[in-house]
Amino acid sequence: MTMSDTVCRTGSILKGVATSLQPSRLVLALLMVTLLMLGGQIWDGIAPATVSPEGLTAGVHGTELGLEEEGVLRRAQRRWGDESASDETPELHAVLVMLEQAIQTVPSEDRSQVERTIRRIESFRPRGAFESTLQYLHVHFELLVEGAVMFKPTAVYTALLGVFYHLPSHLWSAGQGWFLVLYGLFFLLVVSVTGGAMCRMEACQIAANERLTMREAMLHGIETWIRSFMALVVPVVLAGIVCGVLLLIGLVFMSIPLVNVLAAIVYGFVLLLGFLLVFILLGYVVSWILLLPAVAVENCEGGDAMQRAFAFVLNRPLHMLAAVIVGIVGLVLGWLVVQLVAVFTVNMTADVVGAWTMNDTFVEAGELTRILGSATDGGRAADSIWYVEWSGSIVGWWMMLVQYLVVGWIFSYVFAASTRIYLLMRHACDGQDERLIWWPGLIPGTLAQEPSVSDPPTDSDG
Repeated sequence: MTMSDTVCRTGSILKGVATSLQPSRLVLALLMVTLLMLGGQIWDGIAPATVSPEGLTAGVHGTELGLEEEGVLRRAQRRWGDESASDETPELHAVLVMLEQAIQTVPSEDRSQVERTIRRIESFRPRGAFESTLQYLHVHFELLVEGAVMFKPTAVYTALLGVFYHLPSHLWSAGQGWFLVLYGLFFLLVVSVTGGAMCRMEACQIAANERLTMREAMLHGIETWIRSFMALVVPVVLAGIVCGVLLLIGLVFMSIPLVNVLAAIVYGFVLLLGFLLVFILLGYVVSWILLLPAVAVENCEGGDAMQRAFAFVLNRPLHMLAAVIVGIVGLVLGWLVVQLVAVFTVNMTADVVGAWTMNDTFVEAGELTRILGSATDGGRAADSIWYVEWSGSIVGWWMMLVQYLVVGWIFSYVFAASTRIYLLMRHACDGQDERLIWWPGLIPGTLAQEPSVSDPPTDSDG
């Protein structure tokens, strides 16, 4: 394969920007984001908020407030709530709810004071695990975009390292181990079904120029969810087993007198286990984008998908690096365009519709300045009544839906680009044509015909 052919094939990854914008995929991506957001909000609603207001990097905040913070809560309670309340410190979230209600009833000249009090309480309010994770991802995604636009490779590297390595570490250090495990499994489950469906849609379009319907794609995602889930989980389980063995070696063999001397003599074998742990983790970080496409393209088992992904990366590391770089370029360029269109659509629609609207609905709803920011930062109406508040809230929900849709595009593009990368890596390593994928009637995990089927599969079989 010549250099020009390689460049041309790698450049085809950018076509994922267009295919990821297909309405059926955006609906699936919207479903994915909605489920992930709902699951995270349920977690934060059940689990106590203990993360520092400064973010995950600050560690555990705890539930105890300082004397100054308690004083702010008591003064707010006495001034805008129950004046006869006791001197005991009220619950923080109850005070915030009370202030949100008070801001609708106090005179306009006092609203600025209520808003300042809300901001003051928000400055020391402990955060939930999911809320803190979203804030962390927001910061690092913006760092990724800035680094790509400004041609700062170190910023891109820092953003990727922060998401794939430091985020789990910070969650663990912040005492959010259960969130890391349970929500992580929930995340992988949702991604296995919806992400597997979108990978299959991209694979069928590349192989036969066939657009699967949402129903066909979701049926494939549901049928193969165990394989997709295991493809994402198996490397983590293997790394956990090796890590457990290393912990037991330290607990049993390195803690007992004299036995620790013998263990130190054969410590070279322990280092081999450590190398195996690093190999699995690094391989997972580098090749995770190939795991779901492997199942979607080959209909293989989870372990087989992991072996294929690891083998492709080891055999053609430079090809993989070039493909990932092109994929990041497509993500950043597509994000800038999609975000620009979404923000202009929301704000221009609000400006035109609101020009002749004889109430403050769009003041209540606010203005969307950026997708990964607050959609209700436009302020409050001076003297809003119930139907203005209701309509403003409903418009705000539609704006949030646009935010979810744009965030969903990120997932849609990642699955489209990763499927193209998998097919390119398979072609580079095995020489298989990108149009050759698994169809019904072929043996799962292979492109061989099932013995009971005599006719070859056609494009319409997908």
